[in-house]
Formats: sequence, C-alpha cells, structure tokens
Amino acid sequence: MRSRLGVSCGLLLATGVAAGLLAQPRSGASIQVTLVEVPVNVYDRAGNAVRGLKAGDFELADDGKRQSITNFEEIDLAKIAEVKATLPPAARRNFMLLFDLSNSTPASITRSREAAMDFVTHELLSSDAGAVATYTVESGFRLLTNFTGDRDTLVAAIATMGDPRFFKPADPLMLAARDYGVMKQEPGMVVRVPKAEVIAEKTTEYLEVVAASNAMTGEVDNDYKRGRIHHQVNTFANIGRMLDSVSGRKQIILLSEGFDAQLIQGRETPRGSKETQDVSNIDSEKVVRGASYEVNSDDRFGNAAVASSVTTMGELLRRSDVVLHAIDIKGLRTDVDASAGLKRSSNEGLYLLTRPTGGEVFKNANDLSSSFRSLLKQQEVVYILGFQASGSIPGRFHNLKVRVKTPGATASYRSGYYELKSAESTLEATLATGEILLNDVASEDVKTNVFTAAFPVDGEDPQVPVIVEIDGKSLLAGAKNGAVKGDLFIYAFDSENRVRDFLFQRVALDLAKVGATLEKSGLKYYGALSLPPGNYAIKTLVRLPEMKLDGFRRVDISVPDFAQPSVVQVATEQPGAWLVVSGGKQGRNYDYPFMVDSERFVPAGAWDASQRLALFAYNVDPKNLDLTGTVKTSDGATRNVELSVVRMTGDRLLLELKTGGLAAGRYALDLSVRPKSGGWSKSFVIPLIVR
Repeated sequence: MRSRLGVSCGLLLATGVAAGLLAQPRSGASIQVTLVEVPVNVYDRAGNAVRGLKAGDFELADDGKRQSITNFEEIDLAKIAEVKATLPPAARRNFMLLFDLSNSTPASITRSREAAMDFVTHELLSSDAGAVATYTVESGFRLLTNFTGDRDTLVAAIATMGDPRFFKPADPLMLAARDYGVMKQEPGMVVRVPKAEVIAEKTTEYLEVVAASNAMTGEVDNDYKRGRIHHQVNTFANIGRMLDSVSGRKQIILLSEGFDAQLIQGRETPRGSKETQDVSNIDSEKVVRGASYEVNSDDRFGNAAVASSVTTMGELLRRSDVVLHAIDIKGLRTDVDASAGLKRSSNEGLYLLTRPTGGEVFKNANDLSSSFRSLLKQQEVVYILGFQASGSIPGRFHNLKVRVKTPGATASYRSGYYELKSAESTLEATLATGEILLNDVASEDVKTNVFTAAFPVDGEDPQVPVIVEIDGKSLLAGAKNGAVKGDLFIYAFDSENRVRDFLFQRVALDLAKVGATLEKSGLKYYGALSLPPGNYAIKTLVRLPEMKLDGFRRVDISVPDFAQPSVVQVATEQPGAWLVVSGGKQGRNYDYPFMVDSERFVPAGAWDASQRLALFAYNVDPKNLDLTGTVKTSDGATRNVELSVVRMTGDRLLLELKTGGLAAGRYALDLSVRPKSGGWSKSFVIPLIVR
C-alpha cells in the first residue's frame, strides 16, 4: 500500500504535506513510523518574514506531546523564484480563486475578473500554484482548473468563468485547457484568440445566471436566505476536506459581495440604524402583550444552526491547512445601498466566513494585487519542521502546536494532520494525482521505465513518442478479483511549468488472458506527444487505485530544431516479449517512426547487447559520422567498447555492440556521435544490459 504522496507502507500518516517512511513498524503490522513535515511561516509585528531561524528556535507538540524536530529546512521563496529551483511540496504555496456567483452582481464579477487575472499573471511566483473555481447555491462547487503553474490556463478560466463555449479542460487532471478562446489580458479588456466568437463581458451566460439568481434571492424570505447561507458554509467545509489531499498551505481567495450577516447574528443592537431600532421596539411590545409567537427569534437573535456550521467550517479548513480570505468585490459601501433599497450595506458576512480560519477581508477588488502583497510578503520564508510520528487509526486527526521562541515573532501553521484515509473521492484523487505530477513526488510501488525521443513531422511540431515499460510483478501486486485496473498519465511540462501536451490511458487487464505475459515481463505502452523545439520534463504516473499503488517517473528531453543537424537513438526490442498497448496520438495522423527499411521494431527502454541500436540522422550524412562508446564497470573503471554499423539505409543506421568480455550485468553506455569533419557533437547515456 502507498501513501498518497508515494510512500510504500502498511498505514501512513497523511499530513497534507510530504510524508516519508522512516522505520519499520514498532509493534504489530498496523503501526508505522513516518516523517510528518509541518510548514511554518514566521513574521514580525510589521508583517515581514523572519529569516535565519534554526531548529532550536521552535517547539513542536503532537496531541500535546513534545516532539523532537529531526528534520529542518529553511526555504526562501524569493530566492527559489530567482533561480527556479525545485520546491518541496510542503513549501509550495497554493492559491485557489473562488468566485461566489450567488452573492455577487454581474458588474462586480466583471471587475473582480480583471483584478484576479492581474494577480495570477504578475503576483504569483514561478513556484506558486493556482486553481480557479466557482460557487453557486444551485450548482454548488465547481473546479475549473486543478492547481497548476500554467498561467495561461488560469487566465483563461478566470476570463471565461469556465464557459464551455470558450474554455474546455483538455485533460482528466484539469491541469491545462485546449482550444480556449481567451489567452491573455490587457488593461481594461480581454483579448480573444483564435476563436471567432466574441466574449461580451455583460452578456455571457454565467452573468445572466448571476443576475437571475440575485433577482430571485431578493424576493424570498429570510428563512430561505438562511438556507442558502447554510448550503454555502457546508460546501466550503467540504472544500476543506477535499484540499487536505494537497500538500502545503492552501489559500482560498473568495471573491464575493458577501451575504447579510444579520441572518446569522440577528438584528443589530440599538447602536444600529433607526430602522433596526424601530423593529426591535415593535418586537419588544409583542413580547410584553403576550404575543411572543409573532416574533421571529431567528431574525432577532440569529440562527444557532448556521452559526454552529460556520464554526465547524473554520475548524475543518484549519485542519487541512486552508486559510480562507475574501475580497469584497462590492467596492465602496455606504449605510444605504441604492440597489437594494433602504438597507444597511455591510461586508460583515465575509468577516464571519474568514475569521474562523485566520483569513483576512480585503475591501477593494480593483487593487487585489496590492491587497495581497503584504500577505505574500509574510510567506516569503517557509520553515519545514519534520518529526517522527506513529499511527494506526485511518482518518484520525492529530492536533499540532508550534511555538517560536523569537520575541515579537508570530508563527503561522496548520492546526494538525490526519492519518491516511482509507478512501478518497474522485475530486480528491484528481487533486492528489495532479500534485504528484506538479511536484515530482517520488513513488516506486509500481516500477516503470520510460524512454522518449523526438522525430520531425512535415509542417507540424515534432512528434515525441513515449514508451512506458511497466513491470509485470508490480502490476500483479495491484490485482483484485482476477484483474488489474489502473490509469496511466503522461504530461509534458515546459521550462515554465506549463503543460504543453498529455496522454491518458485507462488499463483493464484480465489476468486469465495476460497473466503469464505479465509474470514474464510486463506491459509496454506506446503513445506520441506533439511538442515544439525546446526543453521538457516528461512526467509519467501509473496509478492502481484499488490497491493504492503508484509509480512515478520523470524523464527530461530536449526536442531539437530539425532544421539543424540532429541524431536520434533508439534501442530495439525482442518482438513478443511484452504485452503491448498502443495509446492515443490526440487525433494526429503520425507515421510510426520506428522503422528501418520496411522493418518495424518496438523500442526498448534499455539496450540489450544482443539486440541492435538504431540511429536516425537528420541534416547530416550518416557516412560521415564518428561513433565512440565507453562503459563504466562495477569497480568504477571506464573502458571502450566497439560499435559497428551492420546496416545503413538513407538516414538510418543499425549498430551492433561487441561487449568484449564484459561480465553479465547492467551498465551505462556513453555514446558520442560527431561528424568526422567536426563542428558539433551529440552525446547519449544509454542503459545497457549484457547477458
């Protein structure tokens, strides 16, 4: 079994942050000792991040028991952003922009969209992840994008509010969108490419829904309105449960005008408006004359059930390390709101939602960036405190307490963590899977080997075949009821952490038919991406959800400009050795690239010395190539090996390797390819098997 962040064990503590197995069970098979990592932000009275603290400056308790800090790390996000270094999942900042369409006017939503697009475009660091969602009482919570570093996708989701005419999530993990109409934002306008439709800011369907919902709400009684608030609060509590599957601190930014807080708190005291005072006097007279049944106690004293649900929501969000902030998108308010009649206009409802989570309310949506600049500044430095913990009850919550000894400093951290849940919802699985790919979370429960190469395509971006070898014994470990069911995700991230293409394959294997092949070798998947020249991380994840097994692999590839001299190497494979699954090509009509003459072969993840190596040369005469190879032996020595060309057809060569007394085993072959006339060179490191 695995934790959702890739640790193989019997039962783990799921912290919502990275968890790694430290030791074997202390007693019995159901208790595991794990590393719990707690991200902590420390800031001074002026809101500035405090730097330079050591492990000894912190005290940490788990359920009241003092814990020794065995792992400690200080991460300065400002410096990370400058060098684009890899960030631990526990330190990543995650921002979800949540648009409240049930408590906002169309004009306010339009204004807040522009500010939100500016926020994700200019304020988020390269190491930050963002997500976009909407909420309505009628439709509930709707996630438009997963947490992603793709700023274009975030901007498109905000600009369209997920309108399916313009915004279509392209993949099952909702990390990217394909064929969306809105790509970028300029001051005061939304630029549309490449679709012919026009996004009219005040006539899109979602704005019409908002207007209709507001009109209906204004005509109903207070009990109905309280029911709507209760629904919203319960939905936000469920969002907290869902986000526990995401590592690091989560900041929900609610963009809303809020609701009437008096529906929860009751009418104001006599220090309120004259209208409120008059109503209070009338109610008092009814009580005096014995007609208390005519007084609506909820209107006067508030609704205890809704107030209690707000408290529960705050606790659940804090437990999942979620802070709820709110942007009052109403703009300037006065005691009289002309649009709503003679009625006090207040944003107290937003404070009721955010206060239990430790969040803040910002009052000017047009200045969203400056409002959050201070918040981002507080979180520039993250301290990761790690300690060993044991657990045996799935879903049990552990309370955490962190104290920083520095005078005048405040520590901000999650209130606790849950032990690993026995099951997760579909949306939780989507978020958890996306996090593994976004953060390169290591997992080898399912052993995989990945090979990828690039080939030119006339008039199009190069095709990049991806071959995934999945170990058969690992698949059999995930079997249930005579079958293996799993998902294969392949995503290509560019240097800006944007998803440029992806492949998805659902696998269902009947062991009565293919069990023998899996036992012998395993499954080999073949699919093709389309990528322009550049550098990419090809991230592959195999998930066997029924047995909670994962296998993650990252392979970096540089897709060349095939107008320049280029060489591609591919090791050949024995036919029939694997169960082969041919995956999608996203509707592209690619020719199968692994051909020499009319001979079709299956690529191998490692070069078996008994097989041959194919070289594909572009814009270079293959007869003019100089080939040299060296291997490193088990004692660390390096020795040359002899490579010979056994066939040359056009721009393609088949090479044979003479091992010359190399003992059986696995090696790494360093292959160097250069023209005999000089000028450029290409190097490959190829896994080599000698039998």
